[in-house]
Amino acid sequence: MEFSVSDWLRADQAAGPNAPHVAMSMPHQVFCWSRQSEAEGGQYLYGDAGALRTLRPDVDTGLAGADLNVGYPEAWVRKSDPDDAVPVEVIVYGAQYGGVPMDRTSVVTFRNNLNKLLLTPLQPKDPWVIDAVWCGSCLYLDIVKRPGQQQHTPGTDPDRFTYYGYKFEALATEAPDQQSGGVVDSTGEFAIMVQMRLGRHCVTMAAETDAWDPPPPGLAVPEDGSADYVGYVELKTFVIPLGERAHERLLRDKYPRWWLQSYLAGVPTLVLGGRDRGGVITEVSRLPVTRLPAMAAEAGVPFDAARMLRFGDAALDRMCEAAASRPGEHWRFEYDPARCVITGAVVPEGKLPERVMLALSGGGGDGGDGGGGEVEAGGAGGEEGGGEEGDGQHEGQHEGGGGGEYDEDEGY
Repeated sequence: MEFSVSDWLRADQAAGPNAPHVAMSMPHQVFCWSRQSEAEGGQYLYGDAGALRTLRPDVDTGLAGADLNVGYPEAWVRKSDPDDAVPVEVIVYGAQYGGVPMDRTSVVTFRNNLNKLLLTPLQPKDPWVIDAVWCGSCLYLDIVKRPGQQQHTPGTDPDRFTYYGYKFEALATEAPDQQSGGVVDSTGEFAIMVQMRLGRHCVTMAAETDAWDPPPPGLAVPEDGSADYVGYVELKTFVIPLGERAHERLLRDKYPRWWLQSYLAGVPTLVLGGRDRGGVITEVSRLPVTRLPAMAAEAGVPFDAARMLRFGDAALDRMCEAAASRPGEHWRFEYDPARCVITGAVVPEGKLPERVMLALSGGGGDGGDGGGGEVEAGGAGGEEGGGEEGDGQHEGQHEGGGGGEYDEDEGY
């Protein structure tokens, strides 16, 4: 299978206003889980929201002057396996445990894969790899670590910048001990499972979520969840741009990524911690996710969000078609920036089909009592590595995707 991204981009550009409209429905949350910290056992607790943090009430005003260097590196609890990533079977087990209807689903994935895929038209120089298998009438996508990627070395700038993301997440949520240098544990996480339609594809997707902003005192939210209020927020840090060119880079490089990551999961608000080059927070602001494309355009640095959706729909078409032609086999889809082409080929003796089919048969998962189902943490695959900050520095990536300074390749 070969899909020319450059040909698609030329055709899309030539179509202009006549380009097909690809809609994405509002993501609807159908399930959640918490992953314990490694100290607690590292298990996935299905149906449990215990790992969801609450945004501090004074987050907008109470963090100015906070030093993100505090606690680095001695107070940072890192993942014991930096290549650890959540395998796609975890979604299958969660759907089974929660009774999530999957009969209409045509794509199952973590957000990480859709981030990489849909950003391709805007970031054509960034390579990526996604593994897949077609089972029944559905494409299962698995996260893959690019060959040659390395964990950041402790003490280096990228490693410190990664810590900044986790530290800001801890400071911005209800963790008052962080002011005095409390432990920053990056081994636990909370994730939601959503369902939405992207063009012709019905997608069941899981994504880590940073925090919950409680509703205003005057807003009554029914316990059955029937209200429209969605209080999830994404937490980000960034270097305050100095000068017009640095500000343009921030809008060009980060706004599309921030928009896509949050929009895919239905997260309405970004809470941004702007820091100086020394790692001290100087301002905290909120941005409405749906306004990011317009805000970038108003500043003279537009990005085409609709094109990203069109491309995602077209690329998923080709990937589904290829994998369905040889169902039950391990496919690997790779984007080659040098040729501007997505290729797909079968991986001989690949293990993904066996893993997914075992999960679909109900094997491999361990249901728990009371506090949600449990499965042991672990699995194949890996996550992508950092990127380049708007000011030219190489900013580390928050592996869990939460408070990361450069999060386009978040853990999931």
